[in-house]
Amino acid sequence: MWWYTGKRLLQTIPVILGATLLIYALVFLRPGDPINGLFGDKPISDSVKAQIEAQYNLDKPFLLQWLLYLKGVFVGDFGMSYTGQPVIDLVKRAFPVTLKLAFMALIIEAVLGIIAGTIAGIRKGKLFDSTMLVVSLLVIAVPIFVFAFLLQLVFGVKLEWFPPTVGGNTSFYNLLLPAIVLGLVSFAYVLRLTRTSVYGNLTADHVRTARAKGLPEGVVVRRHVLRNSLIPVVTFLGVDLGALMAGAVVTEGIFNIPGVGNLAFQAIQRGENPTVVSVVTIMVLVYVLASLVVDLLYAWLDPRIRYA
Repeated sequence: MWWYTGKRLLQTIPVILGATLLIYALVFLRPGDPINGLFGDKPISDSVKAQIEAQYNLDKPFLLQWLLYLKGVFVGDFGMSYTGQPVIDLVKRAFPVTLKLAFMALIIEAVLGIIAGTIAGIRKGKLFDSTMLVVSLLVIAVPIFVFAFLLQLVFGVKLEWFPPTVGGNTSFYNLLLPAIVLGLVSFAYVLRLTRTSVYGNLTADHVRTARAKGLPEGVVVRRHVLRNSLIPVVTFLGVDLGALMAGAVVTEGIFNIPGVGNLAFQAIQRGENPTVVSVVTIMVLVYVLASLVVDLLYAWLDPRIRYA
């Protein structure tokens, strides 16, 4: 187990290097001058522009910029933003907000999706199952920003149950509505995965044996059906955690949430290489660690799985 974990952690090194190189290339090759964009319509002298370019290493070749950034990362220096603030301070303020939002969305989609999917799998072909299939298909088909604007209008503006925008108050209550929006699409996938897996395990030999022994139906479902059915669901949820954090740009923009999504979007607009690459590096780490946790959970869910 420890050897497997260490091996997987070592594999993150080329992944992080490749991700930072790719995003740095995309930012470097995008059209426009970030210094001119920083000053807008105001005129800027060549000497001042050259000084700023030298300060942020913009006068150096692309690969050298990337290597200098990596050198700073190894010593804990993620560079400075074009507004004069350390990038690490910006990330420290934004990352906990997005992490809280992502975990709230993950809990909502996991709890509701597994419960509804289990019931639908047990009652396959009945009214509840058909209703859940229609609801999940509707949720998947409608774009997420449509649900965001709709729930914001109904529950935030009309009914006033939740604040329509979050702003600086990032309490759990204020983040609840955007978390529901963020978890809606994933809820539909979790529901369908759980339903299919539960229905398939209901006819397995070990389930028939458990019923033949006279075990109560609730015990059979919890211990022998649901536990084995959760392996594909856990895989999806682990990967989805990274997707929730990286894909919260639209939701954070609609609800005015000061998270990583807003930070990355503004940095891309200004062409701030260190900020964009720092955010992407954190997202890559979240993906890799979530994938590792999922792999280790397999051994707990299915005792037949062992890591040498």
